[in-house]
Amino acid sequence: MGLPALEFSDCYLDSPQFRDRLRSHELELDKTNKFIKELIKDGKALIQALKCLSTAKRKFADSLNDFKFQCIGDAETDDEICIGGCYRLHQCIENANDVLITPLERFRKEQISAAKVRRKKYDKETEKYCAVLEKHLSLSAKKKESHLHEADNQVDHVRQHFYEVSLEYVFKVQEVQERKMFDFVEPVRKHRFLFIFFLFIAFKQYKGSFNSFC
Repeated sequence: MGLPALEFSDCYLDSPQFRDRLRSHELELDKTNKFIKELIKDGKALIQALKCLSTAKRKFADSLNDFKFQCIGDAETDDEICIGGCYRLHQCIENANDVLITPLERFRKEQISAAKVRRKKYDKETEKYCAVLEKHLSLSAKKKESHLHEADNQVDHVRQHFYEVSLEYVFKVQEVQERKMFDFVEPVRKHRFLFIFFLFIAFKQYKGSFNSFC
């Protein structure tokens, strides 16, 4: 079941149903933010492990490459070609951080954090608007007309500002939900492809090494 739609016109009604729909979007953003933080943490651990593996293989390849066999002829052997292939594994994960971690951190900081800022502003304006309404409702009808007119103007001013903040907040929430489909899903998809490619290179290298000894 997807998230309920948020209509800009509902910002003016500010009904309980609208608040419930908005709350469901807020909960989803909180959930996404928490998930991205965990994913970034796990992704960094995975990338670090791959880098350690790649560094170890590269160091091993350097050790083998430094030891030159004196063979008849100048042709490069299959083993020497395989040794050179170790460098491809290291190159494969050099950009893993840029592919996954950086885009996710940018999305969380620039989009979700911005929505949180708008949310705080929206909550603050809601409290202010409700306080003004309560104060206005408590006014006595016996007050002077000029005083009542001034109170009405104050309510109208606060209400108008509340509508503006509400519209800005709903727009930002919708924007984050839309951008999530690309700014969040796309880096994960690219990293998945990169990881599969890493395993593919490792398999080809292992297969080549195994065949050379058979």
